[in-house]
Amino acid sequence: MRIILLINLFLFPFSLEGEASYGESNHQFQFSVVPIVGSETVKFELFIKNNEESPLNFEFPTSQYYEITVTDQSGHEVYRYSKGRFFLQALQTIKIEPHKTYRKVELWDYQLHGKRVPAGEYIVSATLLPRKINDKPISNNQTLLSKTKFTLQ
Repeated sequence: MRIILLINLFLFPFSLEGEASYGESNHQFQFSVVPIVGSETVKFELFIKNNEESPLNFEFPTSQYYEITVTDQSGHEVYRYSKGRFFLQALQTIKIEPHKTYRKVELWDYQLHGKRVPAGEYIVSATLLPRKINDKPISNNQTLLSKTKFTLQ
């Protein structure tokens, strides 16, 4: 299963189900989250792909670039990336060159209140949290969201 998922990542790194595109102000990019399920942890790979011919600069108000949440089949939150973490309160910028991809990896050990969550289907939601792109504010408090399902054995 893991080999098949890795092959899919190289051939089809951005699934239509787990993709967010931002097209205002002529900025074209893709944001996606890909869960890779292991026996002890799930690895969340986050990608921002610049589809433009010029660099994109993502400005963030803190050192938290994204939020990741996992919910169970009934919609109860079982994991939140930011819970128990502190973030630097200073402007941060990510520059992505044309047709390049920024990749970040986060791990979750399946723990909720000190116990492993049960086997089943879960939904991971990742939200990109920039304040500006190329010095232009994101209008209407737009959120950039990528969601996908995964199954825990």
